[in-house]
Amino acid sequence: MPEIPEIETLRKHLARSVEGKKIAEVEVSRPKTLNTSPELFQQALIAQEICQVQRRAKILVLSLTNTFSFIVHFMLEGFVRFYYKNEIIAKRPSILLGFDNGERLAFFKMNLGYIHLVPTADLAQTPELAALGPEPLSPAFTYDIFNNLLQQHKGMIKPLLIDQKFIAGIGNVYSNEVLFCSQILPTRKSSTLSEEEKQSLYRCIRRILNDAINYGGVYEEKFSSDDTITGGYTPHLQVAYRTGEPCYVCGTPIQTKRVGGRNAFFCPVCQH
Repeated sequence: MPEIPEIETLRKHLARSVEGKKIAEVEVSRPKTLNTSPELFQQALIAQEICQVQRRAKILVLSLTNTFSFIVHFMLEGFVRFYYKNEIIAKRPSILLGFDNGERLAFFKMNLGYIHLVPTADLAQTPELAALGPEPLSPAFTYDIFNNLLQQHKGMIKPLLIDQKFIAGIGNVYSNEVLFCSQILPTRKSSTLSEEEKQSLYRCIRRILNDAINYGGVYEEKFSSDDTITGGYTPHLQVAYRTGEPCYVCGTPIQTKRVGGRNAFFCPVCQH
């Protein structure tokens, strides 16, 4: 599932590619992806420009020049692809937007993901957004706020990091990387962390996410035919999906363990 770095990379791509462009057609091949009828969705989008693309946690928010926005959550398999004029779409998308200049935006594999149409004025109260925790890269997310949130929990640190009500936008990949960076085992109880470890964890959350954004995350699906950045962080992963491979720091094989129902990847020597 894409996390903050992947969705932020997409946001940047979309801002450059579709902001200010007018939607001329909307094709709906999978109505279940929507929270409204295909007809109402088409009526809301056609003849409107996409005026702003924002990100909240793992969710994209595309606002229109009328009173509507649509929010996109890709979940496990969904992805979006931008096509220049005359480029061929080889696969059938779940939702296809066509712009008046001939370019198109295609949403694929939205079997678990969704695209919800909402009044722009109601975005803050939309259930998908209202229940989310703070943005870890926001300037408002200070160490004091992070520490205060930690003090309200006693369970294992890895499940806590991927709890979207605790901090929004971190998932399985980057929780592993953040914990390796801060030298903390995924099974550690948050209540046992020292002040130094908590400060290190806070710094690593921001550092790892920012680094991953700069490299384009670990998304496998390219945004467009000329996309050269998406997926560039994959070679920089330290522990995630490297089971049995040597730790880059100490050489000990990376281990995997189920923690809170998810796979945790860690170095048993570097992390404590």
